[in-house]
Amino acid sequence: MGYRSLAPYVWPIYAPWMASSLGMSTLLVALPIWLLGGGHGYVLTSMVAGAGGFGAAVGALLVGNLVDRSGPARVAAGSLLLMVVASASMALIGHVVVLGLGHLAFGMGSIGVMLSRQADLTSRIPRYLRGRAMSVMGGSMRLSVLVGTVAGGALVEVIGGRWTIAAAGLAAAVGLPAVIPTALRPEREVAPIGTDLPGLATVVRLHHRPLVRVGVFGALAMAAREGRMVLLPLVGVSLGLRPSAIGALVATGYAADVLLFPVSGHVMDRLGRLSAMVPAYGLLTVGLFLLASADTTTGVLAAGLVMGVGNGLSSGSLFTLGSDVAPPEGTASFLSALSVVTDGGRVLGPLLVGLVAAAAGLAWAAVALAVVMALGVLWLAIVVGETSDRPTGDGSATTGA
Repeated sequence: MGYRSLAPYVWPIYAPWMASSLGMSTLLVALPIWLLGGGHGYVLTSMVAGAGGFGAAVGALLVGNLVDRSGPARVAAGSLLLMVVASASMALIGHVVVLGLGHLAFGMGSIGVMLSRQADLTSRIPRYLRGRAMSVMGGSMRLSVLVGTVAGGALVEVIGGRWTIAAAGLAAAVGLPAVIPTALRPEREVAPIGTDLPGLATVVRLHHRPLVRVGVFGALAMAAREGRMVLLPLVGVSLGLRPSAIGALVATGYAADVLLFPVSGHVMDRLGRLSAMVPAYGLLTVGLFLLASADTTTGVLAAGLVMGVGNGLSSGSLFTLGSDVAPPEGTASFLSALSVVTDGGRVLGPLLVGLVAAAAGLAWAAVALAVVMALGVLWLAIVVGETSDRPTGDGSATTGA
């Protein structure tokens, strides 16, 4: 069995996640361009751009219990609706405060879709296919980001920032038909649901060791990834590129992401998690150092491609690590707690870019992200270790990591 065995999950699992990712990536490219064009500085722009990550961190605290008790499909449907409402509010009002709050709500919806789909997939897929299943989840997200980044830049140039934000909500709405049928008939769910499952606090107490070990690495990796997403548009603006060119610049690296996700899943399942992840995140580190020294469009493009290859080879890696160490009962609660730790990086990455760029320039912001990712690679190799051959659901299983 291989990737073909994942075909039944394309519509109910991957399609809503792609719709959510498409909306989020369109918004993430459009917001910095619109805010900088309106005269706002790096710090405020980065704060608004990072609000989505903060919303994801806050939302994760609520989503895990909701998924375990109400079912993945209902949570996914509600999350997509929240994204639609948030984008409509941002587009209609347009004030910078509303943009920040709306992006926060959009991020909450995005994490709801992600955790509900990941928990559902974890319950359905055997361990020997998990790397490939999660790499498709990561690869489908990257395909959405590839389309969203190009569309975000192009739409801002053609129809303006306000309508581009509205389009982001429309993209998220595309995922609703995939989850509404199961949301209306929860007996179709495979993941265990009900009020007798352990709550978030109990899950964290019982499984705190794997939570901390995997979570710290996830936070460092996400800080570098999300910081890169904010940094590349800022570098494009500093080079005087048009919005459509900035979107294409960001999307170029994601082309490698989309092409390489099957390699990531195959290596994780056949050779182990570390065999795929250490080289992949090492390339992301190298790409960030290259970006720090790039002062031409060609140099930035080359750095983006190196980072894209690294990201592609790590496709689905964080999803896989989380699923490897998640307990069989309270899976969504564990994944939500892990997401809170990981999403700390989603918040800190863009803020780090803004603060360092304002104080020392964009090149030093790239160096800061590279150092963060290098620390993450060391943590992964030394502290986390290999997880593919470990039993799930037991914190002691990771003692030798």
